[in-house]
Amino acid sequence: MFMILLLFTIVALVLFGTSYLLYAKQAIFFTLIPTTEANKIFLKTYSLIHFLLGVVALVVGFVDRELIALFYLALLLLSSASFSILLAQKMKKKED
Repeated sequence: MFMILLLFTIVALVLFGTSYLLYAKQAIFFTLIPTTEANKIFLKTYSLIHFLLGVVALVVGFVDRELIALFYLALLLLSSASFSILLAQKMKKKED
């Protein structure tokens, strides 16, 4: 139980850090994508998603159920993949 709680706490801390970077330090990402209002909303939306996933990680860590943890990890992978794909598309548009 302790190991799962520790790992999900680490995941939550990483997600909280990512959420902070996406929300407060957007200038980092605007070196890669154009500075538009739509891109600001995109970054803030994924900041909120990462924050909520961090909160859910803490809950899943305390619940300590294997099936719930696997569903959470699948959801986390889907969120990460969608963010990566959309960010890559926005980066490609900047070059054109």
